[in-house]
Amino acid sequence: MLAAVPVLAIGLTACSSSIGQDELETQVAGTLESRFGVAAGVSCPGDLDAEVDATTECTATEIDTGEEVVLRITVTSVEDGAAEFDIAPVD
Repeated sequence: MLAAVPVLAIGLTACSSSIGQDELETQVAGTLESRFGVAAGVSCPGDLDAEVDATTECTATEIDTGEEVVLRITVTSVEDGAAEFDIAPVD
């Protein structure tokens, strides 16, 4: 089910010049649940630079099935302390 996650944009507050790992994991997990009804644990390797085109790959594990999907997170804009980013499955 997580493999069908389309590209989407969500916003969050950027602390200084990076988005904290905990906040990123929370926002990605919340988006999967609110938009797709998928309860997943999300693990990211660290903070994400709050710069356009900065990327990281996080692993989402569906709680009910244990299915894992790697997601690419790409910052698309940074304005007034908020970063917008896309979430897309890694092929």
